[in-house]
Amino acid sequence: KKSVESKGADAKATQNLAIQLNNAKAQMAGTEAELKKITAELEKQSSKWHQLSTKLQDAGQKMSDVGKNLTTKITVPLATLGVGAAKSAIDIESAFAGVRKTVDATEEEFSQLRQGFVDMSKEIPIATMELMAVGEAAGQLGIEKENILGFSETMAKLGVATNLSSEQAAMSLARLANITQMPQESFDRLGSTIVALGNSLATTEAEIVEMGLRLAGAGHMIGMTEAQILAFGGALSSVGIAAEAGGTAFSRVMLEINNEVMSTGENLQTFATIAGMTAQEFAEQWKTDAAGALLAFVEGLGRAQAAGENVVPVLDELNLGEMRVRDALLRAAGAGDLFRESLETGSKAWEENNALNAEAEERFKTTASQLQLLGNHLKIVAATFGDVLLPPINGTIKVLTTLLDALSKLGEGTKTVTVFVLALAAAFPPLLWGAGKLLQALPLMTSGAKALGSALLWLRTNPIGLVITGIGLLVAAGTAVYKNWETVSYYGLQAWGKLKVGVLKAIDAIAAAYEKLLGWIPSLGSEI
Repeated sequence: KKSVESKGADAKATQNLAIQLNNAKAQMAGTEAELKKITAELEKQSSKWHQLSTKLQDAGQKMSDVGKNLTTKITVPLATLGVGAAKSAIDIESAFAGVRKTVDATEEEFSQLRQGFVDMSKEIPIATMELMAVGEAAGQLGIEKENILGFSETMAKLGVATNLSSEQAAMSLARLANITQMPQESFDRLGSTIVALGNSLATTEAEIVEMGLRLAGAGHMIGMTEAQILAFGGALSSVGIAAEAGGTAFSRVMLEINNEVMSTGENLQTFATIAGMTAQEFAEQWKTDAAGALLAFVEGLGRAQAAGENVVPVLDELNLGEMRVRDALLRAAGAGDLFRESLETGSKAWEENNALNAEAEERFKTTASQLQLLGNHLKIVAATFGDVLLPPINGTIKVLTTLLDALSKLGEGTKTVTVFVLALAAAFPPLLWGAGKLLQALPLMTSGAKALGSALLWLRTNPIGLVITGIGLLVAAGTAVYKNWETVSYYGLQAWGKLKVGVLKAIDAIAAAYEKLLGWIPSLGSEI
């Protein structure tokens, strides 16, 4: 009986197990069907999300392209022009501030001076700011305001036509004029003399001016003209005498002869004999034409040397035996007609007063000079527009200065909050960039969801209890999303439809405005 009952119980248990197995199979079959539906839906939505992502990327790219073109073709050039115009105006304003500092004039006179420098830079290939720097130096050197433009023009031409810079010429020639008490209206003659001597002698204009400055004091005292002083300076530098040594040495000769003539000294006859004159003739010529008498003395030394005479003891007797003085005289004496020709060239150039202009005109014809003039014109035009910008720029600077001053007085707590807000502002662009990257990643996310569904199907073939339980949980979550998917997708697609319309309308509006602007630019150029 027990055996029968035992067998009955076993059969019952087997039947129950069979039922449970069939139920498990049915449940697994249902789970598999659900998983297939979810996978199919995920594939379907993946395609939709991919399309959405593509449209978002396309819209973003179009907006980026429009913005880039507007920036490159309009914003950047206009900003560059604005900055360039303001900078030109600021540069000229700063340069003319130097003239204001050294020149005493009324506002009307300053206005005329400023315009004079601007007009000058249209004719002379030197930057407007450099010309104003010469004007500033002129004021420092005592040039009268009515002569500043003429003086600056001469120095500018010397800067172009010679190896002197404009400022170097201004400094040196103004000092020479102060020494010799030359009228300030004669600077153009002085410039012509320097250029003519530089073109005919084995020396440079800078060396002529430097030697002339060394001779100017003694030369002026004995009655030599500016042209004669420069002529002697050019001749001395042509025979290789340095300005420091030669200027001092020849000044010593001038002063020694002058002392003998004025005091009728015992060496007057010796000077006269070497010059080929009587003492009286030499003294009279010295008083009326010191340069001619000095030239006669130098040429007399040359004749004595050519005749084989030893002139060194004679120079010792005349108190001119010091090594530098003797060397300068002997070099000058051996130069033949160099000093006479130099005097003739210098005097002629002073009278004709055209050498500087002729030389400058030739220099102005060069391509480099023409490019400089073009640059000057462009900067002047830019400055006229920049002048309009300066008042608002100055006003902005004042406002910012007041603001910064107020910020510096804030309490520590306020400063901490300000720094925090600025940090948030700085973090905002990266956050937008991250959001954009997230949109680009949506297709990858949907592909990942599809892969998850495939993974769930694979796990179904592994009859492990924990895995089955996990699958069940995932399926439950997926089912919840799936059952409400129509609602989610409806509202999502509705939102996208509205967003798409708005974005596309914005793009069309920007493109239309851009095309209109491109059509307007040529007419703007014509108006300008």
